[in-house]
Amino acid sequence: MLRLEKIVVNYGDTCALWDVSLHVEQHECVALVGANGAGKSTTLRAVSGLLGLHAGRITFMGEDLRDVPAHKRVDMGLVHVPEGRGVFPLLTVRENLLVGSYLPRARAARAENLERAFHLFARLREREGQLAGTLSGGEQQMLAIARGLMSGPRLLMLDEPSLGLAPLVTQEIFRVIREVHASGVPVLLVEQNVKASLEAAQRGYVLENGRTTLQGKSADLLADPAVREAYLGLS
Repeated sequence: MLRLEKIVVNYGDTCALWDVSLHVEQHECVALVGANGAGKSTTLRAVSGLLGLHAGRITFMGEDLRDVPAHKRVDMGLVHVPEGRGVFPLLTVRENLLVGSYLPRARAARAENLERAFHLFARLREREGQLAGTLSGGEQQMLAIARGLMSGPRLLMLDEPSLGLAPLVTQEIFRVIREVHASGVPVLLVEQNVKASLEAAQRGYVLENGRTTLQGKSADLLADPAVREAYLGLS
């Protein structure tokens, strides 16, 4: 479904990604984990078209994305929920959600997707008319994910959805990620919470210094001594 083949991404003269390869198949949840600065967010930005490739190839549903602009990728169903939430603080919860369905394909399913968002996040239904800027951090993260779902993703990419959230809110976010995946939407999940993300995924990749260094089934990565020591604090 999504395939990255030896991609290279530069920031000016600095190489941020070097020879990164990964793939996500239909109905999979795949975790991309690593330390701060490893290149996880850069990888998602390259996939969504916010950063260009210096080398390599990205394909989605068999189509080469090199010349496809970011907004066209969203219309193809490649939806990126970036780190930092990015809600519109002076718009209501409902208005933020409707912004997520501005493309023609998503507009056709707007009512259905809105109801789905409120089903997944009952708290957003309670705050439908509230300004997004007055929501808690956890509620804003729920809104950001729900807005992404309003686009009708064929693949949902989530960047650090639990960052800065309390443990109980993090559990709720991961519950929704599992539910979205179980509904048939493939997920590419970027997270510093290595244990939670690998437990939610079927497969995972470890990114270190701009390179994919490990890959495999989530259970195997969780049992890998290098992963346990470097990311779980276990020996």
